[in-house]
Amino acid sequence: MTATTAAGPAITTTVHGGVGTIEISNPDRRNALSVSMMFDLADTVHALNSDADVRVVVLRGAGEEAFVSGADLSEFGGRTQEAQQHSDQASESMFARLSEVSVPLIARIHGYCLGAGVAIALNADLRCADTRAVLSIPAARLGIGYPLAQTADLVHTVGPSAAADLLYTGRRVPAVEAQALGLLDRVVETEGLGEVVDELAATIAGNAPLSVRAAKAAIRSVRRTTESAPDHDEIRRGALAEIARCGTSGDLREGTAAFLEKRAPRFTGR
Repeated sequence: MTATTAAGPAITTTVHGGVGTIEISNPDRRNALSVSMMFDLADTVHALNSDADVRVVVLRGAGEEAFVSGADLSEFGGRTQEAQQHSDQASESMFARLSEVSVPLIARIHGYCLGAGVAIALNADLRCADTRAVLSIPAARLGIGYPLAQTADLVHTVGPSAAADLLYTGRRVPAVEAQALGLLDRVVETEGLGEVVDELAATIAGNAPLSVRAAKAAIRSVRRTTESAPDHDEIRRGALAEIARCGTSGDLREGTAAFLEKRAPRFTGR
């Protein structure tokens, strides 16, 4: 895949060195997501997850001002019930695809990360941000009922009390505090964010793909079991199968041989 350029709202992708990058672009609205963009993002995430050459996915916003500033509220005015259902379908499809990603997902966050932007980031395995980043879930300021699934992600990440604070007040949280709460994993100076994310993604992409997938499946299984999810047995079986697959893989033989021969391994994902 190669990136395409567009003046208006767009979801673009690149794949290089095992890293798939998704860029969310809506320059006139600080990368707010329209309904059509949500559907496009769902399709893009699914396509990258199905690409055998992709070992890690990076999500980022276009430009320098925002990661994602939420849903595009310009579409909310005078919304019919049919339009609301269409919007709900778009959101559900987007988050379902994000939750299905089997390779590591990294959110590269700069500037504003609001509402749906926070929800997208919480679907990432790792969240890296610059010191200018500001996170907020302003649902209560807009009369929006924050979705249950996304509330669960928030509670799991920061705990019920901090989730209550964020949802009840809708306040804006600077990057340093967001890291302390667990919303962010790494916070770096603006000029260093790209280098940090690129290095992190390259490191992951250079490791054994089956091992990394197994680790993600195991983490997901533990999380879902902790949440007492109804599908946790199925998820657990899937994780055990991914772990077992590593034990008979060519990558295990290659990794062992490379270690003994004191050379860099050449993993193929088989």
